[in-house]
Amino acid sequence: MFLTVHAVAGELIAQSAAASVSEAFVLGFLSHFVVDSLPHGDEGIGDAIRPDRNPRLLILIGLVDLFLAGIVQVILFAGGILPFTPLFLAAAFGAMLPDAMQLPSIILRSNNGLFGLYRRAHESAHNLIGVRLGLPLGLMFQVLTLLLLIDALR
Repeated sequence: MFLTVHAVAGELIAQSAAASVSEAFVLGFLSHFVVDSLPHGDEGIGDAIRPDRNPRLLILIGLVDLFLAGIVQVILFAGGILPFTPLFLAAAFGAMLPDAMQLPSIILRSNNGLFGLYRRAHESAHNLIGVRLGLPLGLMFQVLTLLLLIDALR
């Protein structure tokens, strides 16, 4: 899933279950892998870009994704859907962190060592169900998921 969906999913879980900032962070972090297990269409981006050959393009896509996630966060906070509190910031950060933790293995172009082990484990969450959507259908699924999550925050 893109970071926008991860952040909002983490915030929804934190809104429902977290009593502290640290709990919100942990719940957001764990929610990342649950959300990634849903077929969501962007699983093939890494295959198409070949991060081992062109890590800069993958990082650029990640930065655009982070920018869009930030815009959605500003809308949620400014629109009064979520209060601007450390609890929700921790949940969003925790939910997005697992993708950033893959960067060392991408930048180093290595699937070895601890970073490689983490990257392989993270990618296995994408294949848990074993169904892949194409990018167009996956993007529609992610937009619908995002809208449902935002609606549930209200």
